[in-house]
Amino acid sequence: MADQTKSSELWTPRSVEDTKRIYADWADTYEDDVTGMAYATPDRIALALVDQNVDLTQPVLDFGCGTGLSGAALRRHGFSKVDGTDISVEMMGHAQAKTLDGQPLYRQLWLGDAKIFSVKTGDYGIIVATGVISLGAAGPDMLGELLGALSTGGLLAFSYNDPTLADRSYTDALDNVLSDGTATLVHRAHGPHLNSKVTGSDVIILRRS
Repeated sequence: MADQTKSSELWTPRSVEDTKRIYADWADTYEDDVTGMAYATPDRIALALVDQNVDLTQPVLDFGCGTGLSGAALRRHGFSKVDGTDISVEMMGHAQAKTLDGQPLYRQLWLGDAKIFSVKTGDYGIIVATGVISLGAAGPDMLGELLGALSTGGLLAFSYNDPTLADRSYTDALDNVLSDGTATLVHRAHGPHLNSKVTGSDVIILRRS
């Protein structure tokens, strides 16, 4: 899965069950593979949030936490209370095993459902979705669902990789939540996602209106 051809196969529409199967098969080598491709987006998102002068002690939800790379980036950059959820039990098993300074990386973890977003509005002031709202993963409608779980003033930090930026349904979803007043844009920057032979990404932070 580490080479460009195979990784690009990820960014095609598929069913939730097919997505679960892909990540179940990939879970044991996922971190080595994406680390080998210079996976930069988790740290870019964490740093962009820190630049917003947020309270680092507030609970943060790592939505689609996978093996915990995004949660680890958040903790490295000062966030002290990070929870995680994912639809892949195999990927989440790796996240559950991660520690920082002898303590579990995540405060709590749970297996989620891609079709039902169970977090109550206002449970989290910050939701992070690193590489989650994208072709081959969550659909463009997930953007509105995640914003709906935030109270006024809450932040949603996410990324659109280059293949996703080229898909009109995802860019339209972003344009729609900005134009209808659901959210305001506080940060957007293009940069590395995986190495330059694979894809870059936009890191985006929205504030719930």
